[in-house]
Amino acid sequence: MMTQDNIIQQAKHFFGKDRKPIKDLILSFEFKSKRRKQWRKDIEGITSHPYEVRFNLFDKTILSILDNEVDKIDWNWIGDLSWTIDILLTPDIENGYDWDKKLATKCNGTARLLTVFVSKAIPCFTYDSHYMTYSKKDNYYEFGPIDQLTKTENKIVTKISKLLTDRGLQYVGKPFCNLKFKELYSDTNDEGNASLFDVLFSDTKFYTTEIMRFCDKDIIEKSGQKFRWTEYYNKKGILDKRIESRWTKSGDYFKLVLDGKSQILNVGVTRNQIKGKKNQSFELDIKEKFKKRNNRKKD
Repeated sequence: MMTQDNIIQQAKHFFGKDRKPIKDLILSFEFKSKRRKQWRKDIEGITSHPYEVRFNLFDKTILSILDNEVDKIDWNWIGDLSWTIDILLTPDIENGYDWDKKLATKCNGTARLLTVFVSKAIPCFTYDSHYMTYSKKDNYYEFGPIDQLTKTENKIVTKISKLLTDRGLQYVGKPFCNLKFKELYSDTNDEGNASLFDVLFSDTKFYTTEIMRFCDKDIIEKSGQKFRWTEYYNKKGILDKRIESRWTKSGDYFKLVLDGKSQILNVGVTRNQIKGKKNQSFELDIKEKFKKRNNRKKD
């Protein structure tokens, strides 16, 4: 069984600034459907609940390898070297539908999900349980962590964990996966300081730690501007932050960040064009501006 130090050492080897180790590893793979079929067989032996299996390397990366066009691959932008397995925890649902709106609707508005992350580079895994709510009537999605699993749900997690450990994979928990190292690089961390989760599992998906609610479709205001909102809540359901975004008819973008008391924290503007230059961004951090102003007064 691998120790945490072993995992860190191998992660630094494969996911360092030098991309040759990860390139050599990926080119040693056989891109066939055998592993996916084995995953399906394994999961169906554990639960009858709907599931979905995905290999997260970019399709264009795989196709370039299969077409013998390796030179076309940007080895700093290859996708995630991992498998993701989504299992629906909500009982009495026949299939996963679209794993999105339709699924949430079939689950009376809220789907309970288990996501298992399995590294393809290093034999380890982790998992995350969360819920997805969708309301067509009120035009919003909500995602949040599941704080307590039912007995049936816990059995599924236990069986999945046993299956993977029996296959020689090491479970790694959230505190360990969140560790960052300057020597670790990923697609979205091209200057280093990526987390173990970023390189082992995904740098675009993460553990669900907060409640996030956002509108599904653009809201068209009377002025013709497009409007969207996103809200973040703590585990007690109290609003921490709200982000409002607007796009003017001229193509300018305006972002307003408010705290839980509707006080403005940050204002951001991106002008579509100004003085012949395109996409020029400007930002005002209210607290930082206030702090600097007070410091000047003290001086």
